[in-house]
Order: sequence, then C-alpha cells, then structure tokens
Amino acid sequence: MKKSLLPFLLFFCLHLHAQVWQAYEPVLPEVVGTFDLRIAPGDKNVAWTVCMKYSVTANGYTWQPMENLVFTKTSDGGQTWEGGTIPMGMAPFGNSICPIDANTAWVTGTDVDYTNYLLQTTDGGLTWTRHLEDGFIGATSYVDFVHFFDALHGVAMGDPAESETEPTPFFEVYTTSDGGQNWARVSSDNLPAAMPNEFGIDHLYDARGDTVWFGTVNSSNFNPIRLFRSVDRGATWTAALAAVWPFSFADGQYGIGAEQVSSVQNDLRLTTDGGDTWTDLPPLNLGYLTSLAMVPGSRYIVAVLRTNNLVGLFKTMLSTDLGQTWMEIGDGSQHAGNAQFAGPNLGYAGEWQPADHPTRMYKYVGDPLSGLLSGKPLDAKVSVFPNPTTDFVSIHVKSVQPTDFLLLVNDAQGRLVERREFRKTNLVDAKIDLSRLAAGVYSVTVTTTTGVTTHQIVKQ
Repeated sequence: MKKSLLPFLLFFCLHLHAQVWQAYEPVLPEVVGTFDLRIAPGDKNVAWTVCMKYSVTANGYTWQPMENLVFTKTSDGGQTWEGGTIPMGMAPFGNSICPIDANTAWVTGTDVDYTNYLLQTTDGGLTWTRHLEDGFIGATSYVDFVHFFDALHGVAMGDPAESETEPTPFFEVYTTSDGGQNWARVSSDNLPAAMPNEFGIDHLYDARGDTVWFGTVNSSNFNPIRLFRSVDRGATWTAALAAVWPFSFADGQYGIGAEQVSSVQNDLRLTTDGGDTWTDLPPLNLGYLTSLAMVPGSRYIVAVLRTNNLVGLFKTMLSTDLGQTWMEIGDGSQHAGNAQFAGPNLGYAGEWQPADHPTRMYKYVGDPLSGLLSGKPLDAKVSVFPNPTTDFVSIHVKSVQPTDFLLLVNDAQGRLVERREFRKTNLVDAKIDLSRLAAGVYSVTVTTTTGVTTHQIVKQ
C-alpha cells in the first residue's frame, strides 16, 4: 500500500566546527539525491527540496524510478528538517519545487506515461492535490517548473506546444492570481517565438521579486540558447541569446551564468542588465559545477565543484569581485548541491546522492563565514610578517571582544593551501609553513561573523 507521507525529523548534526556548510543527516525512506531546492519567497527560514533516486558511478548519475518522489523541508532556518513523499503517477520524475510557507508548497513533474503534474500541498506534505489538469497535455507538452511570487501569484512553464487556436507550437506558460485555483495560458503575442529545436530544462529558472527567468537549450546537442525574462510575474516575456546553464541572480540586474565546456572547465559570464547582455569572465577550471549561486544582498558568488561524484574533493569557492577571482573556503568534504541563499547570513543546499551514508541536507552556517559574504571590514588588528618570505609567515590578530576566527591561505588560483579555526578568543598567533609551496603571490584571509580582511604575501 502506498503511503502519502513518511515524516521524519532530520536532527543529527554532523559537523560542530566552522565548516562552510553545516550538515544534517536526514532519516528518509531511501538514500536519494536532491534535485531542486528553493527558499520560500516570503520567509527565508522556510526551504523545500524535491529528491529522486539515482544509480551512482564515479563519472555520473543515472535516474532510477521510484514509487513516490521524496521531499525534505525546514521551517526554522535549517535547524531541523522533515521528510516525506509525493505521489505522482507511476515512476515519477519531479523537476521543480516551490514553497510558499512551512505548510504550502507546489511541485511539478511527469510520470512514465508522460503525464504532466502540477501538485500543491497545504498541510506540510501530508496530502497533495493536482491542479491545472487541462494544461501540459499536448503531444509536445512538458512542464519544466512552477514558481510562486507570493501566496496568490504564480507561473508555470513548459516546452513549446500548440494551443486550441494556434497550430504552431510556442512556449507553454500559465499564470495564476488566485493561489492556483485558476490558470490562464500566456498568449503567443506576449512570448518570443520558439527557435528550431529549442526547449526548456527541468528547474532551469530563477526569480527575484516580480522578475523570473528561464533558460532554453538546443534539443540536438543540449547547448544553451536563450534566456527568457518576465518582469511582471510571467505576463509578458523577452528573450536574449545567452549561453548560460546554470545561472543565478542576486537581484533584477546582476546575475552569474556558466557554460560547461569540459569536466573541469566552466566558462563564466556576468550580466548587469538582467540578462540582456553578458560579459565573459575568467573560466573556473577546478571541476564540474554542482552549485552556482549569486548571494542576494552582496552580489558575491558561491560555487561548489566536484571532480568525482562519490568521494570528492568537493570545492566550495567564493568570489567577492563578480567572478574575476576565486578563493576556496571549504575543506573538501561537503557535496552541497542546488545551493540557494536568502542573504549573506543564510543559505541552504542538498547533497547529491552519496554512496556510503544517508542523504545530508546543508545549511550555510554563517559562523564565522558570514563575514566573508558581508564585505565589511574586520574589526581587529591584523599583522602578517615577514613579507616577502621564503618559508614561514606569522599572522597576529587582536580584537577587543573574544570571537571565532577563521584563517584561510589561498594561492593565486584560489586553491586552499591552509585553513585554521580559532574559537572564542581575542588573540590569534599562527605560524604558517610555506616552504613546501611554489614561489608566487598568496592571500591570507581572516574572517569572523561580522567582517573580513585579506592580505597579500609573496613567497620567494
């Protein structure tokens, strides 16, 4: 007999020291991989994910059918999580999720018969109700995502499909203004015409305020083609050529995008006009992108990369200069996928399916790492000497009040070469051995919860 919910408490804290991501090991019906994670638009303490089953190899993931989809959610800023299941036909594939609050969320997906689903829960996932049953039913229909800007106004998007009055397929987009009780398809007059072989991709979208974007790719080679944008909650749309997949926006103007060139190279691009034009950035050549997120309120960028799906290392990287340079800030142990940030002090991520432990959810702890994202100067006296040096460098930090400090040393490519933590102190004395490292320029970063400072040193 199918069960509509398997409620569990995700309470087990795995890392007590100052990791980039605080890990919570959920008790779920199966070990799964998180596919889409979103933060509620009106409550940064609420986040939901939709998860699926995969067969995992060192080189990739292959989707495996399940009886029901799995979801996880938090309503207290990531301190605890609950998990359950979503019934959606036979062998369902869940491609997007959008929370409204701790009790209400929307999810989209399709089943083995290519029936498309738009489901809503209003009781925290105990039961799910299907909506928009007369949409996404054409031969070429496929729902890609649903997003709600608030409790009433939402948009659902799918691949090009014909309508009752128009035989030429155009992107299937619906909007609602009454909480999903009624939906209206956006006219082709308000949507750019589809290009040959152009279609959308599961959960390839982002939203900030009343603005929403979705990306398209070429069905023949899966190369990204265009970025669609609506500034009026999905009523009207424009499109611009944009070779970005994935992408993330900090606000209505600033966004970061990437194009995967190889297993190690990601060509990065920046937009400052909402996606109309993009500027090439230096490539990020440290692995395959697991997450790419521009942090609202700071325009800093967090990326998580992997070189192996199973054992890592999993590099968490930070750029504070809009993608020109990067620094590694994690210890390589956290495979944080689908990272989403509510602001510099709070973010969430979900683990891609692990091989040797239950699935973990992550919270960006912000302690003492929030200083990295704040951009505020460190309220402490910092001395780094000698500079230049041939072997050792000493770092002296003195603050008025005791606090937690994190010390990072990165090379010119941003790779982490030293990471040390100091708890509840107002005096730090550290001696770093650089003798094993190549000559060049290195950065020393000292951060707390409230501020950050970086010093350049030369290793001769």
